[in-house]
Amino acid sequence: MKERWLPVGVIAGVLFVVNVVARWVAKGIDDPDTEATAGFVALGVIGLVFFAMALYWGRLRPWSRVVADLGAAAFAACLLSIFVGPLAAGEGPFAHGAGAFFNQVWVYAAVFAIGTGLGMVGLIAFAADYRARQLKLFAERAKAHPRRV
Repeated sequence: MKERWLPVGVIAGVLFVVNVVARWVAKGIDDPDTEATAGFVALGVIGLVFFAMALYWGRLRPWSRVVADLGAAAFAACLLSIFVGPLAAGEGPFAHGAGAFFNQVWVYAAVFAIGTGLGMVGLIAFAADYRARQLKLFAERAKAHPRRV
C-alpha cells in the first residue's frame, strides 16, 4: 500500500508547493500582466511534472495505473490548491467568486490531461512504453526458440 500511494502523495505535495509558491510570487507583484505570467509559469511547471512522471512511470507500469496514479495526485493537489492554497496566500478560497473557483478546477484538469497525454504520446511514438517493451521482449523470446516443424 505504501509503495503505491507514497509517490502519489509526494507528487501531490510537490504540485501543491508549486501552486503556493506561485501564489506568493503573484501576490507580491503589482502589474497584472506580470502576475498572469507568474501564473502561467506555475501552470507550465505543473504540466512538466505531469509530463515527466508520465514518462518515468509509463516505462515501468501499465497506462491504466499511470493515469490512475497521476489522476489521484492531480485530484489531491487540486483540492489542496483550491482550498488550502488561497489560505496560505492570505485569501479565501471563494474570494474571487464561484466562477474563478470552478475555473481553477477545469484549468487543473486540462493541465493534467495535456501533460500526461503528451508524456503518453512521446513514449508511444518512441516505442518506450510498458506495452511496447513487453511486446519487444515477447518477440525476442519467440526468436530465441524457433518453431518446431
